[in-house]
Amino acid sequence: MASPNSNSSSILPKITKKLAIRTLCLVVIVGGLIYGLEWFLGVRKDLKGLVKSDTVGWISAIQYQKDGRQAVLISPDGKIHKDAGYQAKATDRDLAWAPHGNFLYFISDRAEHNYNLFRWAPSSDEAAEQRTTGTRARSNPKFPRETIEEGDDVAKPLITCGGIIQQFDPKNQTTEQILPPTQKEIAETKGTGEEGASGIDSQFAGVYGNLGTSFREAQWCGKNKYIIGIMRRDNGEVLVLQDMQPVDGKFPQPKALTAGEHVDFDVNPKDGNIVYTVQHFMWPEKPPMDEKGQLVKKPFQNAAVIFDLQDGKGSVIAANDATGFGSPTIKPDGTLVAMVLGTVDNGALTPKGLVTFPTVQDPAFKQMRIPGEIYEPSWSPDGVHLVFALRGKDGKRSIFDLRTDDGTMRNVTGDSGGDFAFPRFSPQIKG
Repeated sequence: MASPNSNSSSILPKITKKLAIRTLCLVVIVGGLIYGLEWFLGVRKDLKGLVKSDTVGWISAIQYQKDGRQAVLISPDGKIHKDAGYQAKATDRDLAWAPHGNFLYFISDRAEHNYNLFRWAPSSDEAAEQRTTGTRARSNPKFPRETIEEGDDVAKPLITCGGIIQQFDPKNQTTEQILPPTQKEIAETKGTGEEGASGIDSQFAGVYGNLGTSFREAQWCGKNKYIIGIMRRDNGEVLVLQDMQPVDGKFPQPKALTAGEHVDFDVNPKDGNIVYTVQHFMWPEKPPMDEKGQLVKKPFQNAAVIFDLQDGKGSVIAANDATGFGSPTIKPDGTLVAMVLGTVDNGALTPKGLVTFPTVQDPAFKQMRIPGEIYEPSWSPDGVHLVFALRGKDGKRSIFDLRTDDGTMRNVTGDSGGDFAFPRFSPQIKG
């Protein structure tokens, strides 16, 4: 006969095994619930990232207030829509439509007086959402000009942060340093806004330090194989091209394309090439010498240039010592560039009108010239309209829509009495 002790000893391992299995199942279930809750909260946090807005024909702009600047949207019926989250005396700036027109991004100091990135969904009556945090000022969000098949929730703009260029991930709200390139991976610290902040001086040591002191803005170009950027330096600005295709783990050295008191550029959405304007040209690096050891004469004072990424050469499309060019904007089909022309004084362009130039040889091309104090022209996605700010006799700027097929103009902001700047058509197209 078996003793009572032997029976109890055989039962205990079974009980212990069952308890262990139950405990393990409970841990798995709780872990799954926690993961599911985190996933749900993460998705819920950015449900607007999945939103679809009808913004065909809409125009974004900055409206100057008495003590600030406010981002506004103008619908095709002329109604001006204002963001509910704007605070008096705040400064909204640097508007950028997401590639499919579902969101408008902009920079503002409306929260804690620090310039951060905000996202506004035109389909919602809610206030624009703050997408970055931190004390380092953000500026100039730039989405790629070339076609992006993915939705607006994954399109990644370049932004300037403390003089360096970062790429912002809208889906995860993280940033990664892009320029100057680093030899090691930069950690993405979610929400702090301080990623890559190892000191501006150290960031621009070496090759980049010879070109400028900080970046003003940058944008992808050439099928996202290159980045074109404007750097500030003590005596003006320099346009820099960086090949983003590393060889043996190292990026090629940046190429300085031009320099001057002021530089602007746009990227051709069809071929990825660049059109830039330069006012009061300067040699980007050391002035070149001719065979006799004499300084080479400057090629021009003010100019507009097409730079071909394939052959690495620039072609001058307009040059003038007395007239300056600025704010180039390329038609969506890539065939025309419109820009402002005017007089240049102390690095500032006083607009006298708008002019167009072909980007390709076209015997049938007819130049369009529109007189007036015109600012910040921008094409509609169908290439039929040009929108710009035009200063009136009262000193305020209204937004005008120019039909390029018949030359008719419409005052979009009408008799609102507002003062507007930086108009941009939504990139969304019917259908």
